[in-house]
Amino acid sequence: MIQLGIQIGHLHPLFVHLPIGIIMLAFILEVYGRLKSKESFAEVVEFTLLVAGITAIFSLGTGWLLGEESGYDEDSLFLHRWMAVAFTVTTVLLYLVKRSKIGWVRKTYIPTFLLVLALISLTGHFGGNMTHGEDYLFVDEKEAIVITNIEEAQVYAQVIQPIFDAKCVSCHNESKAKGGLLMGSPNDIIKGGDTGSLLDTISGQEKSLFLERVHLPLDHDEHMPPKGKVQLTDNEKALLEWWMENNNCFECKVNELTREENIAGILTSLEQDTSAIAVLTKEAMEVPQEWLQNVRRAGISVQTLSSENHLLSVNMASMDSITDDTLEVLEEYASNIVELDLGFSNFNDDLASELKPFKNLLKLKLQHTKVTDAIGEYLSDLELLESLNLYGTAVTDKIVLDLKENKKLRNIYLWKTDVTEDGLAQLQQNLPGVTIQQIGADVFKATVLDPPTIISDRSFFSDSLTIVIESLFDGTEIYYTLDGSEPTESSLKYDGAITLETTANVKAIAAKKEWEPSNITERTFIKNNIAYADVDLLTVPNDKYQGKKGKTLMDQKRGSTNFVDGNWLGFEGKHLNAVVELKEQNAISKVSIGALSAPASWIFYPTSFVVSVSNDGTNFKEVGRKDMGEEKPNAEVKLTFFDLDIPTTQAKYVKLSIKSPLKNPDWHTDPGGKSWIFIDEVVLN
Repeated sequence: MIQLGIQIGHLHPLFVHLPIGIIMLAFILEVYGRLKSKESFAEVVEFTLLVAGITAIFSLGTGWLLGEESGYDEDSLFLHRWMAVAFTVTTVLLYLVKRSKIGWVRKTYIPTFLLVLALISLTGHFGGNMTHGEDYLFVDEKEAIVITNIEEAQVYAQVIQPIFDAKCVSCHNESKAKGGLLMGSPNDIIKGGDTGSLLDTISGQEKSLFLERVHLPLDHDEHMPPKGKVQLTDNEKALLEWWMENNNCFECKVNELTREENIAGILTSLEQDTSAIAVLTKEAMEVPQEWLQNVRRAGISVQTLSSENHLLSVNMASMDSITDDTLEVLEEYASNIVELDLGFSNFNDDLASELKPFKNLLKLKLQHTKVTDAIGEYLSDLELLESLNLYGTAVTDKIVLDLKENKKLRNIYLWKTDVTEDGLAQLQQNLPGVTIQQIGADVFKATVLDPPTIISDRSFFSDSLTIVIESLFDGTEIYYTLDGSEPTESSLKYDGAITLETTANVKAIAAKKEWEPSNITERTFIKNNIAYADVDLLTVPNDKYQGKKGKTLMDQKRGSTNFVDGNWLGFEGKHLNAVVELKEQNAISKVSIGALSAPASWIFYPTSFVVSVSNDGTNFKEVGRKDMGEEKPNAEVKLTFFDLDIPTTQAKYVKLSIKSPLKNPDWHTDPGGKSWIFIDEVVLN
């Protein structure tokens, strides 16, 4: 009989909202009728109150029966029940007062109505607390869990508990312990509920009670979370299973537990890059090419930091004609600008107010400008500033007080200023994380030109490609080569856009009278006129560096020197074998592979690669090999293409065997440790 009552009580959610809506409708009708002097509304309001009273009785009855089900906090249940009784009684009383013809009774109508509204609010509030928890209406903001290194993350606290908090705790908390189960802490989970511990396996089955209920059909009464609640995702289920398979360790770190490839991928997806660059990248709006061209036409050098984001670097170094209007040209997309170089220019205190729109600056160069301590007022507003160059300016110890607000500042250049040793000590005390760069004047000599920039939105082309070379300094001349040789002032002189029709290794320098030539800038452009159908990786890349799997080798996107940019395939301690399938049979005479070297990160160029071809995908014939040998001692981060010319061969399939050194060389800081190879592109011609 009790069970039948509880089943009837399950109708409570169906009735509970009816009296709320009907009472509110009656109140609105009452107010409207009085404002418009519509006496005809009286009968409508009376009928509405009658329906409200009836539905309130049904809601009270079903709710009382539902309260017999275990799992509710007794104090919360008591308050909710008796508030509901009070609400129901006063609602019925309100209907009777509305019908009454007695004068003094009718005078209590409005106060009674207001009492009903108050009671319905309190009843709903206590009911919501029971169902959703006491913080449902006014949620206490919990500090978001941010994982920056998944390998060091606590499995339960940082991976599993957030899943429970999001999907389970609303039904298993101190106010509503459905099934006698609490899930707010490890002790609660271990203790379990009325049917035992969630972590124990069920007799005759391999799965725990928790996993068994998670995988029940959605319509099953014991499915967790119940139907109507936000369900667990496939990734969340996989993580819960992985945790329980590893003995549901509450104290372990991720790197202490074994995991399969699919789990490693899910775990890696939980990592968040919290650097300022990463945050700004997500927020940055797209910058139109037309705007960039207008800025460049105004004589300002502006470049995107990467093809993967819309952040900008602006270089106005050595400009002697900067005005308010010049800087206002940049204001429309000032929030995208994270690097601004005004060094050796006419920038001064009078122009300093124009820095206000550049609120996202991470790097600001003001070396050898006419700024004084007055600049500090505007620097303190740049809350994200990480690097500041004031070399050779007239700032003094007064600047230290303003820089106290730049909590993100990590590098500051104060050589050849009037900041004293005491000022430097105070700055270090105010900003313990800052590095005060005490370096010689030759680092910032105006006689050293920055290298030019080779501009193109592509590194690969099938027919022809036009590129532009731009210098950051006014009055410079650019010299370049296309064959990879070192450019000098005797090389080709740049006088306009260059059209490439073959693969080219472009190198360029900037030169100016009485200045030292710049360092060489270099970029390779690859002609590729053979279409790929698919790439089958015969060797599995590392979980963290798997890019787009086989597509990474044919997507015509060069990886950068930042090997975590998603455009590289990384292999630790093993060779790479892959088969490239062409869309149709083609004549092939050259094979190129793109690779990265970063010895400090244990990444080295491949030592060799072998090319084999086939027309059926089964029988392969070797047609060429290239031996690069081991790298000589170095600490550079660099990338290149290795080319192999082969006899012209008709093929539908091309097999590559790219050999890794497997271990770090003897000259490395960790000789014999497992080394890596990173490959980003395969180009056939």
